Amino acid sequence: MKTYEQVDNYMQEIGLKYVKSSNEFIAGLAVRTNKDYTQKVAAELNSRAKHSNSSNMVFYKLKNETFDGSIYISAAFDGGLFRHLGNLIIDYAELFDSKQILDLACDCGIVTCFIAKMYPNCHITGVDVNSSAIENANKLKEKLGLDNVDFVCSDVFEYAGENKADTVVTFRALLDTCMVQTKDLPFFGERSWREEQYKNAFLPFINIIENNIKPDAKVLSVERYTADYGWLGYMMALEEKGLHTNSEKSAIMRASDISSVKEYSVTYAGYSENDTYQKTFDDVLSREYKAGQGYEGAMAEFALYYDSEGEISFADIYKDDKLLHQFAIAESKKGKIIYYEASGNRKKVKYFNAKKKDTVEKQLLDNLSLYSEKIYTVNKYNK
Repeated sequence: MKTYEQVDNYMQEIGLKYVKSSNEFIAGLAVRTNKDYTQKVAAELNSRAKHSNSSNMVFYKLKNETFDGSIYISAAFDGGLFRHLGNLIIDYAELFDSKQILDLACDCGIVTCFIAKMYPNCHITGVDVNSSAIENANKLKEKLGLDNVDFVCSDVFEYAGENKADTVVTFRALLDTCMVQTKDLPFFGERSWREEQYKNAFLPFINIIENNIKPDAKVLSVERYTADYGWLGYMMALEEKGLHTNSEKSAIMRASDISSVKEYSVTYAGYSENDTYQKTFDDVLSREYKAGQGYEGAMAEFALYYDSEGEISFADIYKDDKLLHQFAIAESKKGKIIYYEASGNRKKVKYFNAKKKDTVEKQLLDNLSLYSEKIYTVNKYNK
């Protein structure tokens, strides 16, 4: 992607170099820090790769043990994302120039300091619960010679600033900040049922935003909760507090890191914006959607709801209280049959000619017959 010159210059100034491979990352980390620290980081990453019980908070604490380590690890895992964020921050100057800004869960302050550097007439406060991250943020502030940024070590849920903000920004904050609230929430299931749970989980976070902003404030969030699950719930929570979205300025963002391409939701909201969460969600997803095409992932579920005409017939498979599998059949706006299924972190949708309706319904019955009534509960309903 093409980045603005200011973004490239900032990355070069602080040493935020894009890292292309795991081997390059480990070698570069050893040069910038020391052998013992590098081995600890490598061990933690190997543990995470094996899906062992390792939390993001443990990794962030380790990441911020040294200033050079925090910058370099950010380069490896967020260098691609920062290019997008940098462009976004420049494109949305109206949110930052001469404004009072609050950055919640700012980590080591890389994005916070970029905003302060780009907009010398603004004042920005970064808040994070990790004291080592705040220490590194202050070191970065001093390195850059900035006097319009402050950092506060605080649990986000306990933060109450002296000055109300014109703009609140959150960049990849929700996944960790709301980890307790979202624990065990479903990744799939009937959308309104699922997203209502995410809305309720995010409301305490939105309360903190509400308590720290001016009556005409804006919110800009770039988060790992996407159309797959959670993003709709986040916008629902914002709207419940009067913060409506702007569909034209909201988007799906994709950025590369050391291991893969990850998807992010961009939410632009404010008291003076007018779009509903559903309109923003549909407008953003429909930019990439093509009717009648099979999909996997988030777009599969979007196709089911967006393209269906009339009711959707669902069949949910439970074992005890846990949803294991979901099937759905609907008729598309052009008369085709939509067949959807989801389980674990997998979602897929297929389209069939209307003449094959009986075949599709038989396929569903065959799938349901695999689940013994002695072990599983099948819940059928229409929405």
